Amino acid sequence: MTDDIRILWQADDTGLAPLPLDEVKRRAATFDGIVGRRNRREYIAAAFVAAAFAVYAAILPEPLLKIGSLLVIAGTLFVTWQLALRSPRPDPTAEAADIRSHYRDRLVREEHMLARVGLWYLAPMLPGLLVFMVGQALAAGSAHPLGFAAYVALPLMLFTGIWLLNLRAAAMLRMQIDRIDRTAPPKEI
Repeated sequence: MTDDIRILWQADDTGLAPLPLDEVKRRAATFDGIVGRRNRREYIAAAFVAAAFAVYAAILPEPLLKIGSLLVIAGTLFVTWQLALRSPRPDPTAEAADIRSHYRDRLVREEHMLARVGLWYLAPMLPGLLVFMVGQALAAGSAHPLGFAAYVALPLMLFTGIWLLNLRAAAMLRMQIDRIDRTAPPKEI
């Protein structure tokens, strides 16, 4: 049974077929919408995070909680700036130019961004989150190392999940880029 499935899977080359130009245009428009919605969600979430931690920094009395809150705000601002800097942007003039290479360039940019999400998206949030969590543990009087490790485990699992999902998305984009590369007309020398 497994061999039959493997043979069918290997024989199915529809995912490897070249992309017609109309399909590239359709996918480029869909990609624009997906990236735009994702960025809006991220910016709204960043505003909520910054606002919540600004309130924490103002009202919580413990210094580690204040410092952690300010570090989370700084990390959030850094992530927002990086998202704006790294996100592929639609180009209205691309229709007149080579839409295929423009779409490919945007996919490459998104793939690079997602493949490196651990560095620019997750890592800037960790210092503030950890300082804040240490402050919470100390304020609650539960500074036992084993208890703190259990307390930190859930956010670290969440970060790991986000990282793995983004690596998977980057691999899927890499497959789309490879498909476009197989379709591209030969370059003149």
